[in-house]
Amino acid sequence: MTANQRKISTRLIRKGALIEETYTAFRAWDLSLPLKENIHEIRKKNLVGAKNDGWLHEILTTISSRFTKADDLEPLVILAKGDLDIAIWRACLLWHVGNIDFLYYHFGVDWLFEQYSEGTYFLRTEDVLPFVRKVTDGHIASGGKLSDYGALRAGRDLLRMATDFGLLEGSVKKRFANYRIPQEAFMYVLHSLADEGKNSLKIVSSKKWRLFFMGAEDVERELLRLHQYNLLEYQVAGSMVHLKLPCGSLTEYARKLVA
Repeated sequence: MTANQRKISTRLIRKGALIEETYTAFRAWDLSLPLKENIHEIRKKNLVGAKNDGWLHEILTTISSRFTKADDLEPLVILAKGDLDIAIWRACLLWHVGNIDFLYYHFGVDWLFEQYSEGTYFLRTEDVLPFVRKVTDGHIASGGKLSDYGALRAGRDLLRMATDFGLLEGSVKKRFANYRIPQEAFMYVLHSLADEGKNSLKIVSSKKWRLFFMGAEDVERELLRLHQYNLLEYQVAGSMVHLKLPCGSLTEYARKLVA
């Protein structure tokens, strides 16, 4: 998904990552049915165990806004129904959120990765405000901009989402957690990038890896490690890069992972 296709919506960050709620919903998902029918069944039976109707509505409205295409959610559904460890699934969800949510994507790959690279220790909501203004002014509400409170809330929500995904820790003052993408999720991202039609070089150098605090050198280091364990093929000769993955598509890899 390109930057122009990502959704600019404060709703997608306002309710947080909803990791456990989405995981539970996807475990009950029927891929043979349209999205609306799945949402109807989950709402009717409260299959996510929401504490009240209001919270159930918010969960399902956010999921419906975040996932509008079967291709976006099918691999995640396969993994959830296959009882994949939620810590691994969480990283896969982060990948999809980055591909769908304009605000979180640019927060993650631009602002947060920059703070990480510079060794920033504490992160406060006020620190995020210049970034929030830069990416939202003139781009939301028919060309308008967020109120002062709206901008402050967006900054707080972005930091909270990064915390939900395990990238940050702390309460008022956030700090970087000791985060490492799970190996299975790393392979998941590789297959997803390959599905986008990217060649080996572009897969390694993709800016999207920054969602997981990884630059091209970090990606290459992990590829070499996995190559040593015969989990994939990765060879470099000058400017030539060869990468061969174990599966032909992301969906195939998801099925293999929980087989």
